[in-house]
Amino acid sequence: MSAEARELARDMERVNRALETARLFLAGLDQADDARELRRRTYSPLRTLIEQAEQSAARVTKYLRDGSRS
Repeated sequence: MSAEARELARDMERVNRALETARLFLAGLDQADDARELRRRTYSPLRTLIEQAEQSAARVTKYLRDGSRS
């Protein structure tokens, strides 16, 4: 694995951790909001976007790791 690929993989892992933290935070906010409104649990558009970004970042990380082994 090249030094650049290792650095990019570490950067993407940092992005993954940040997105996971943001997703968990937003999930808590959504649940609190729903409880306050006494309604069914819903997903905010921002939470959906964060989850999609998290999945994309995971795919990029896997690609960087797999590509560097070849």
